Amino acid sequence: MAEGPTARPSVEAELASMVKYLDLYIRQKTDLYIQHYVLDPLDFVLRQVIYLSVVASLLVVGTLSISVGVILFVSTLIPIWAALLLCGLASLLLAAGLAYFMFTRRLSLKTPKTVENA
Repeated sequence: MAEGPTARPSVEAELASMVKYLDLYIRQKTDLYIQHYVLDPLDFVLRQVIYLSVVASLLVVGTLSISVGVILFVSTLIPIWAALLLCGLASLLLAAGLAYFMFTRRLSLKTPKTVENA
């Protein structure tokens, strides 16, 4: 093999460097894939579950407080069994409306748009 500034590396050296760069490329693409399509959606879902658990617990406490107050207020006007029935029916209708609103929305995750330079 000739030595000097214009010397070409051997075929084995070129193959070894090509395999090294291919390995690096595949590792980078795999890491990006895992980050964008596995970890980011999982982070999104976990964050939404945490928010939902906090909101649900606050809604339960608030709903129970208001329900007891409304039942006691309405029971001063009509018998307690009728007040319980009216408040239960109102809460079921409200829950059905909220469930319809929550489950008819379309969820969309933001995914990266990649452009490969060829």
